[in-house]
Amino acid sequence: MDEIRQEIKEYLRTNWGIYSIIAALFALGVLAGALAVRGLDETQRQALNQFFSAYLEHYRVTGTIDPGAAFRQSLRLNFQYLFLIWIFGLLIYGYPFVAALTVVRGFSVGFTVGFLVERAALRGVLFAAGSVLPHNLLIIPAFIVMAVTGFSLSWRRFRSRLTKRPISLRERIGSYTITIFLVGLALFLGILVEAYISPVFVKLLIPVIAASAESFY
Repeated sequence: MDEIRQEIKEYLRTNWGIYSIIAALFALGVLAGALAVRGLDETQRQALNQFFSAYLEHYRVTGTIDPGAAFRQSLRLNFQYLFLIWIFGLLIYGYPFVAALTVVRGFSVGFTVGFLVERAALRGVLFAAGSVLPHNLLIIPAFIVMAVTGFSLSWRRFRSRLTKRPISLRERIGSYTITIFLVGLALFLGILVEAYISPVFVKLLIPVIAASAESFY
């Protein structure tokens, strides 16, 4: 147990700088996504409002969302990120692409929450807490670890080329892939929560949101 704790401390000590960079990039993406909502023109706002209203109306009428479809959609999206980061992490010049993916992932979260908050103020915050927060408590930390892992390997290979001390990819690819695989398991748990648990919170919150019909319809 002490050895595991020591390894974790050493890992954090070695990678704290990269964690700071990835966390900052993700936060930048969230902020950009939230601000982008305010930059939408009237036509775009109406299209989003109509889509969201149709989503709520469908949920109110049927009382459910197809968890299988939600699971497949989230699985495809999140594992696309995982696969791309795994690939870019193997490349000497892949770290800027990992950084870009981090910003894009943060942007999607920020845009979603920003839209809900702008659309319904405090009720939007409540709805976001129930529909976005539960699964992202697993998915976002898993994504951060995944991005740090990919960025770290690519960055170290890049630096080693500059210093003429090349790092053997063959020696590192095994542990790198295992780490990504373990992160993928955490990501998979988050996807299950998104497909089968988050909709429960949505169902509970819709009556609260629908109490102010003029906010959504």
